[in-house]
Amino acid sequence: MSRTVGPYNDVATMRVEGAYELCEGLDDGGRPVQILTLGATSSKDPARRGLLSDTVAWAYATAGPEDAPILVADLEAEQPYVVVLHDPRLRGADRIMDRLLTLGPATGPLPVGPAAAAQRAAHQLAAAQRSAAPASPSGPMSPPPQMSPPVVIIAPPKKRSQLVPILVGIGSVVVILALVVGVWALMSGGGDEPDGSTAETPDSSAVGDVTEAPSEGGEEERPGDEIPQWEEDAGEERVGGTLFAEDARTQTIAFAGWPFAFRVPGGFSCSEDAQSAVCVADDGETTFTVGWEDCGGGCAEATREALREALPYQPLQAFQNGDIGVAERTQEFGRWRGSLSVFTTTEDGAFHAWATVDALDFRSEEAWQVFNDVLNQAMAKAA
Repeated sequence: MSRTVGPYNDVATMRVEGAYELCEGLDDGGRPVQILTLGATSSKDPARRGLLSDTVAWAYATAGPEDAPILVADLEAEQPYVVVLHDPRLRGADRIMDRLLTLGPATGPLPVGPAAAAQRAAHQLAAAQRSAAPASPSGPMSPPPQMSPPVVIIAPPKKRSQLVPILVGIGSVVVILALVVGVWALMSGGGDEPDGSTAETPDSSAVGDVTEAPSEGGEEERPGDEIPQWEEDAGEERVGGTLFAEDARTQTIAFAGWPFAFRVPGGFSCSEDAQSAVCVADDGETTFTVGWEDCGGGCAEATREALREALPYQPLQAFQNGDIGVAERTQEFGRWRGSLSVFTTTEDGAFHAWATVDALDFRSEEAWQVFNDVLNQAMAKAA
């Protein structure tokens, strides 16, 4: 018999193993989920609760492309539970229950003392050896994840350091500037220009409404200096959440040489850093980062995989034959984080558009709106 439990509908019990109950249902976004929980009596046993917490931490640490993502894990609730996306192509909450059963009896209080601890350690080692399996090079396609209740206390994956790419970029800029200054000095050494004459480089970036880059003396604009236009006729695809409403207060961000423009909510200040833009909310607690890069060499799968793996919050769930990837993380209470990857092929080649978000959880809907805007504007440039 189906029932409603919290934000989950059509909940039905599918499996009971002593202290553990496994249910299936739908979340508030209509996605099928599995809910693993402790029984009311077992929830009062600290040892049983601790075993569930350790096993959920193990599930996070060992998750691979063949495992469905954990959406929520409220381990401090009166009756702790963990929610996993239900996808028949992926291993779901059953693997968590099966591991729990290998670590102790299904019913009754867990044994205590040094001997019991040594016994559980041996069970854990054996279970780890049985469950170890090489990760497949590319995971199965899964539906795009959507918002989930932000009630998880497991620490999120560490964000990959961006220090090396930044230092490489800075070094490249310094070398290019040195070469330009040297060539200019050689060519202007015998000229008639008066000493101290300078020419200012115009600012070709536009933050806010899309504007045209200034040009000097009727000089013909180069293709790389063009400012992209926000596409009114772009699609209305979504990887989660909603789209910007027609009357939403937004600002259009467009930089010279970029293949696409995008929008962010009002109240954000954006700055360009090479081929990325960092947009920070007025309160300084939420950051949207959007960028792009050329996908050369025909944009082979190996190139795509390297570009996707450079983003934080792995693994990304891929769909549309790998052209789109997305990940969301709510493990830290009060925060919402995510990554978006979009590959687009144009007449001039292919490019990779991406976005990452580190936001307060009440801004998660704005984060989805930015993701969806980047998605549709990038796809609108397809040949």
